[in-house]
Amino acid sequence: MTTGACDRHAAQGGFTLVETLLVLAVIALLASLLLPGVNSILRSISDEEPDRQVWDAITAAREEALTTNHTVELRWDQKEQILAGGNQTGVRQRRLSPGTSLKFLQPQEGNFILVGGVLLDSQEVPVVRFYPDGTCDRFRVQIREGTSAPRVMAVDPWTCAPVLPAVGK
Repeated sequence: MTTGACDRHAAQGGFTLVETLLVLAVIALLASLLLPGVNSILRSISDEEPDRQVWDAITAAREEALTTNHTVELRWDQKEQILAGGNQTGVRQRRLSPGTSLKFLQPQEGNFILVGGVLLDSQEVPVVRFYPDGTCDRFRVQIREGTSAPRVMAVDPWTCAPVLPAVGK
């Protein structure tokens, strides 16, 4: 009778092979369902995105104007695919992803032309200035990756931050 009690306690001490395999199968199934979502989130916050690169350049130009107490200019060189900004002390350059086009546009709306069924802004600004008091010129940024539709983002001249579009209008 004592040997039966020992066997019963030993059998209750662990998991069976079937239970272990079942848990591993459930974990693998959940991982396969969640992995594409996690990858897309990580890709969306990647530093390689043109939007992120442009906003990093704008922020860097503003910070440079504040720290050096000089006006900083930011330009886009379409041929070289370089976003260059600087003042008398030097120029910093950022190369955007291949196939990306960028335009600095005047702040007012309504200067559009229709090209291939897509409305494009026609009033470009060659250079954008950032001032030592933390402000910048009023402008908008038009970014186009490859053949996708262009995205236009307005910039607040007081904070040099992107202006979020109004919801419900």
